Amino acid sequence: MTTRGRRLLLLAAGLYLVSWGFGTAVMFPVAVGLVLAPLAALGWVKALDRPMLLRRRTGHLELTEGQSVDVGLEVRPDTGGPLPGRAILLDRLGSTHVVEAEVVRRGRILRGRYEIVHAPRGRYRMDGAELLIADPFGLAHARIQLDRADQMLVYPRVYDLEGLFTDGGTPGGDRGRSMLHRTAGYDLHSIREHQQGESLRRVHWRSTARRRQLMVKELQDTPRDEACVVLDGEAAALTGASPDTTYDVQVRAAASLLRRMSDAGQRSSLIIHAAQRTRHRLGFGSGDWASVLGELAATEADAPRPLADYLAESSRGPDPVDAARVFIVTAGMSAVLAERILNLSSAQCDPAVVWVDGATFSANGRARDTAPEAAALRLTRSGIAVARIRKGDHVGQALSAPVLRLVVARA
Repeated sequence: MTTRGRRLLLLAAGLYLVSWGFGTAVMFPVAVGLVLAPLAALGWVKALDRPMLLRRRTGHLELTEGQSVDVGLEVRPDTGGPLPGRAILLDRLGSTHVVEAEVVRRGRILRGRYEIVHAPRGRYRMDGAELLIADPFGLAHARIQLDRADQMLVYPRVYDLEGLFTDGGTPGGDRGRSMLHRTAGYDLHSIREHQQGESLRRVHWRSTARRRQLMVKELQDTPRDEACVVLDGEAAALTGASPDTTYDVQVRAAASLLRRMSDAGQRSSLIIHAAQRTRHRLGFGSGDWASVLGELAATEADAPRPLADYLAESSRGPDPVDAARVFIVTAGMSAVLAERILNLSSAQCDPAVVWVDGATFSANGRARDTAPEAAALRLTRSGIAVARIRKGDHVGQALSAPVLRLVVARA
């Protein structure tokens, strides 16, 4: 029973006492009527309070951030029985957001809808819904738990790239460096003595002739044709307001780079530096693209340590960053990170950096820190391509190859 219903019962009791005290029966019918009204409403609501089934419908199979999403609602009783003319459905999106929608009876089903305007990137768990049934006068109500859990995935925005910013070289005048596309994935690591039982296919005849004993080649597997995108999810570098935080821009940049390489048939991988570090590989073609895009949709900037620590550990760990070209997508540019990237460059790796300038996303007007710019300038002078993305920049244009446009003046 609602607060209004309880107050009505108190009013009925007061009228009854006043009538009894003054010895008049004029107010007795009114008091009885005021008692029966909330009790009848309570009985009607109790008759409707029974298990219900919920079904959600979305009009899009693949949702991209920024789209408006219509969510259709259908509620029907688990067993037979009457339905209310209308009710309120409270649907929970994620852990904090609650949407209120009206459902109206149409035949044997309660139908309704609500709209999520400009849906941000993410994985949304839709559960904990409740159906609120009340009488027309608001005297009694019931809350029915709807045991239905759904998941909605909103993918990041992916831009079509006309080439890559690394193809045009660095601002310092270095020419663009192309990716290695050799199919042979083995390098000569060392030469050692032949052991009994080994195949003679690896005999290094020049060393054998010089040393007058069988010498064999020790080969090392090197992924020459693979590119790697490292997405920096450091929590301390997160700046800006959703849905256009620095990390949202980083995710769009990483997705655009991977799509470009996937469409070109380039073998690539994605490393997400987050609280739970993950690595995903994409083979030739786009078979693994959907799963990687799903990971990018759900990722959050929650890494407790900076990316520079991971790069230092990966060189000694079991899962090193061992691709021919490595794209570092970060908002936490620093002198330490620049040093780690330069170390990658000296280890037979061709790094490139996508720097999302977090200072341009800050709204507090604090003094600008020049240390990130100095670190980016050091990388550029060392011949490493750096694409800088400020707030409001078009991500696709920042990552694409520069285009020379000639304007011919008419006579």
